[in-house]
Amino acid sequence: MKSFVCVVLVAALVGVNALTEEQLKKADGYAATCLEKANGVSKESVSKLRTGDFANVDQDLKCFVKCFLEQAGFMGTDGNLVSDYAIERLSLDREKSKVEALVMMCSVQKDDPCETAFRAFECYYNGKASLL
Repeated sequence: MKSFVCVVLVAALVGVNALTEEQLKKADGYAATCLEKANGVSKESVSKLRTGDFANVDQDLKCFVKCFLEQAGFMGTDGNLVSDYAIERLSLDREKSKVEALVMMCSVQKDDPCETAFRAFECYYNGKASLL
């Protein structure tokens, strides 16, 4: 489950081809930490994220995404997205101007940090084709 969750989230953000073995291990650790904190997050709900099904996402899953983004450095513990870091990480093997445009489009702060994290994740997922 941990690896599955890790790959789902990280692949949506940076793409599987861009990940080293060390990065996957770190992401596994992030996912494990967040799963321990999560209430009611199931493999099924994570599978839905993987396939781009963002309907009926509950608060627990949104907060799981927030935890993961915090652990990975894409979101600060203050609930704010870390755009500079996202641009740096996502542009390792992609055109930086395209990454900057996507990150800026997806960096919309909401009143609830879990909602901010989920909406950013959803936006990155839906916009990743623009990075090709």
